[in-house]
Amino acid sequence: MVRVLAALLALAALLLAAPVLAQSGRTYCVGGYDGTPPNVLAACNQPAIRQMHRQWHAHTYVTDGNGCSLCYDEKDDTCETVFLATHPNYRAIDKYDCARLGESHRAGDLVAHVIDGKSVAPPPPPPAVQLEARVERITPGPYTTGDKLSVVGAVRDDKGALRGIAGGTFRITDSKGQSTDVRGTVQPDGTVAAEFVLPSTDQARIEFIPDKPPLAPGETLRAAASEAQSLKVELCGFRARLVQPAVGETLVSGQSTLLRATLFDAAGKVPVQGAPAGLSLTFTVQVEGESAQTLVADQEQSASWTPPASPQPRQARISVGGRVGERVVCPAGEVTTTVSDLGLGFDTSELPGTCYVGLPCKGTVVLRRPREAGAERQRVDALLMDPGVRVRMVDTGEERYSGPPRTDDRYEFLATYDKPKSASWSLVLQTPRGPIEMPEHEVQVRPQLKLEVPAELDFGTVRAGTSVTEACQRLDFSHSRGAEEHFLALRVEGLGNCQSRPVLHFLNALNQADVRDLEPASDTRALLDPRDLRLDICLEVPRCAGEVSPESAVLRVVPLTPEFKAQEKTVRLRWKVEGRGFLGCHGAWVWPSLALLGFGVMLAGFTQPARFPPGASIRVAGSERGIRQASAILLQGCPGSGAGFYRDARLGLHGDGELNGRTRNAVIVLRATRGAGVVLTGTGPLDQQDRRTLKWEPVADLAQGHVPSPSVLYRAGGTYFKVEL
Repeated sequence: MVRVLAALLALAALLLAAPVLAQSGRTYCVGGYDGTPPNVLAACNQPAIRQMHRQWHAHTYVTDGNGCSLCYDEKDDTCETVFLATHPNYRAIDKYDCARLGESHRAGDLVAHVIDGKSVAPPPPPPAVQLEARVERITPGPYTTGDKLSVVGAVRDDKGALRGIAGGTFRITDSKGQSTDVRGTVQPDGTVAAEFVLPSTDQARIEFIPDKPPLAPGETLRAAASEAQSLKVELCGFRARLVQPAVGETLVSGQSTLLRATLFDAAGKVPVQGAPAGLSLTFTVQVEGESAQTLVADQEQSASWTPPASPQPRQARISVGGRVGERVVCPAGEVTTTVSDLGLGFDTSELPGTCYVGLPCKGTVVLRRPREAGAERQRVDALLMDPGVRVRMVDTGEERYSGPPRTDDRYEFLATYDKPKSASWSLVLQTPRGPIEMPEHEVQVRPQLKLEVPAELDFGTVRAGTSVTEACQRLDFSHSRGAEEHFLALRVEGLGNCQSRPVLHFLNALNQADVRDLEPASDTRALLDPRDLRLDICLEVPRCAGEVSPESAVLRVVPLTPEFKAQEKTVRLRWKVEGRGFLGCHGAWVWPSLALLGFGVMLAGFTQPARFPPGASIRVAGSERGIRQASAILLQGCPGSGAGFYRDARLGLHGDGELNGRTRNAVIVLRATRGAGVVLTGTGPLDQQDRRTLKWEPVADLAQGHVPSPSVLYRAGGTYFKVEL
């Protein structure tokens, strides 16, 4: 900052000593700027300089070959007719060409400031200023889910002066905390406006988040977002529609005006006959530049309002809403009228905001008179028939028409410009009561679009399953002219049965990587960054299958500006997807699945085999009488009684009465089972004693596995035993 101030003071001395560079009566200012066009903070647009000029606008960018500056004039072409004419080392340059230079500009650097042909000393450094984002206006309520509302946001300094910004976003948050961002559009006055549909909720909050403007020394932005505005969302029982005055009607200042409404059903379609009991309506009136005021309607659903003094025409917005008991009456839209002392207004809806070099630039201003026949209309008619009234049509300081008022009240501007510039159109009625002026209408004259793109995008050979961000090609617009300021529709066609899909890869509003489909069903609008005139077109490929792009696969680039739709370009798309084998394609899940299966098999091998019940035991003796004195032996306590890998627990009973895990040459094998607990197997012989007759009988099912009874005595050769479970 210190260096900027020092340079500013040094420049002041130079300017004071410099000879007059402008013609007498000519005014302009040339200086540096910070930021990227068109969102800049310009030295010539600082408050201290702007307050010296009644009319002030950025006319054109200029360069001396070393850097860019921005030239302001009083909407009279002085930047071209004087500054450029007397400074041959400077030439006009397009703002986007300046953006591509990528240089560091100087918002504190004044090249020249001339008023009426005399150089002006630079103003002192500005005091500290705090900027604040605000939600300026929301469509008046009451509100209900599904209503389409308009909202206006702005950035102002601590004195309320409006600060121009490049754009902004409105964040709508419902009662559950879910947010939706709606991008706004910059208006001619520097505010940002947007429309949105009220979500299903009982409460909504609206914040305005401006694109951060370049800040001058000493300037700060109080917060990144405005203070949130809360809306109560209720169930709409009726709709109220303003029927008087009508849309576009001009109202006379100081003259009492009747405001009248009609009640409709909740859908706003069927009129309600008779006023419901408890009906209470309120009119909301907001005149441009003034605070909103409310008027309570009478039993006839009307109210009287007197428009304020307005030497020059101003817009007034009127809506009506209220309640019927517990139910709300929602407005059925707003009506925009014009207020002026004489009852005259200007309809500028037919004027363009942008025109193009070499193409006819035309628009019509319609003069609005009071609708109703009466004293006001007669007074206006008489005024416009007065021979002393003259109408002047001025285009950036040049008079295009001067003469009596036209009987059809229509005034057409028509011009063809040979270079980019900011044109300013105005219509002035010179009357005995003083001039009546239409607000200045700015027209940006831009170069014609010249669209040049590659004839082909070849993605080459791509392996199936490749990430979408690894198969991209740049759609290059660097050989185009003006492409950065036009919306372009990108549509992919002719894909047939292909599984591959070209998509647009970009950074979204949250600065996160995102993709957008380019199928014909959904046009994609892409606004190019003037510093990088390229778009990333990426290929979403199949996971496994291979394919080759069809000959019909193309990307169509269609300008959405009507004047240049004929410049549609077709880009051939080529690619080959190399397929993968079964394991290469499905290995990501096959190998883990096999590993999991193997683990399961291993786990089952140890957990599935049967084990001896905890209380199972056996008594073994060498005689029938000895079995009574034999001690019980727990099967789980015997050596080798544990289960093996996919092998049930088993023990061998040998001829000498020993019981262990060796089953080879055993007389009887005891095997654990899940169902029976223990079964006896072997080659025999094995006998069992009948408990009633005490006779020995052979066990017939030994080979298949005999389930022992706890009270039965068994004999295998000279070994006697009982199994107890």
